[in-house]
Amino acid sequence: MIDLYKKQYDEKTLKDHLFSISLIDILKTQKISSDFAFTYLLNKNFQITKEEELITVNDILFYQPHLKESNLLDLVRIGIRRKDSFGDFQTFSEKN
Repeated sequence: MIDLYKKQYDEKTLKDHLFSISLIDILKTQKISSDFAFTYLLNKNFQITKEEELITVNDILFYQPHLKESNLLDLVRIGIRRKDSFGDFQTFSEKN
């Protein structure tokens, strides 16, 4: 079982468990990259709850102070998506 409040996980592990853990909990407890934040936390395909849908760039910058605002905003503006990201829950669950 993943315990985000007691342990730091690498981004692959977080990605592998994305639909069984809260994006809010990831945001508040894990050290993530701008790319991960953009690809998963700001992506409507991964936001299951209303609380997750309300995640903003400002929230990410508040809880992830190591991230640079310019890097994250560049990703948002350009709309880059990682090639290894999966598109949505249904597609992901059908493969696993």
